[in-house]
Amino acid sequence: MKFSLKTLAAAAVMVVAASGANAAIDAGATGNGELFFNVWDASGSYTRDLNITINSFEALVAAGGSLDLSFTQNATFATFLAGADLATLKWNVVAADAVNPLRILTTYTAPEVAPLKDSVTKAASTSVRNFASEVNKVIGGNDSVAVTSGSAAYAGANGVFGVKLGDILNFETTGSLANNSFASGLGFMRIDAKTTGTAASAYNEYMDGTSVVNVYLDSSKTLHIAAAAVPEPESYAMLLAGLGMIGFMAGRRNKRA
Repeated sequence: MKFSLKTLAAAAVMVVAASGANAAIDAGATGNGELFFNVWDASGSYTRDLNITINSFEALVAAGGSLDLSFTQNATFATFLAGADLATLKWNVVAADAVNPLRILTTYTAPEVAPLKDSVTKAASTSVRNFASEVNKVIGGNDSVAVTSGSAAYAGANGVFGVKLGDILNFETTGSLANNSFASGLGFMRIDAKTTGTAASAYNEYMDGTSVVNVYLDSSKTLHIAAAAVPEPESYAMLLAGLGMIGFMAGRRNKRA
């Protein structure tokens, strides 16, 4: 029953996300910001509102069953990729809010670093929310937008957003197209800042039960936020072919006997 409830909850979330009901990114000024996805090269960037709040995401993680959220590429992403330098492409998924305990959700490549002071974490949150505000100025009635590097909504500007959220974090948040499977995916974590002083923020890797939550872009450029590897269609085909071969060999042995 828990698995069914989680599956239904995830399906409901994905329907809302696919509908683009809330085009503008909720940057969490009053708490509970939304997750958004960013991809960029030196010439431009693409940003998509995933339409999933921090609270909704955490409810899915806490429910029974295995987490698997996926977002297929839309027309804006396909057009951006067609003109992008795929060899240098960077991407991340983030969310933030501004209410204690202030939260930043982010992909990461180096979770072992020492936690930042709360005052620094708050500055990183401000960078995320300011960037989301710039995206909201150009996203219009859509749930995604592509811009050139000269735009204030360009995700690759390191002093504004970029790989370390305004050059503030002490680790990189980004992956590349090489992060194309659960095994090679980025980790996903939440940073909590509970004060405005010098206390260390809390770094917590997202876990679904005993499984880590990873984020990756598969070969079809579908974004996954998942707690276990989801077999590709080719994997199912290979499995079925293998089972068929086993059955064939078993049949031959029975005939010989």
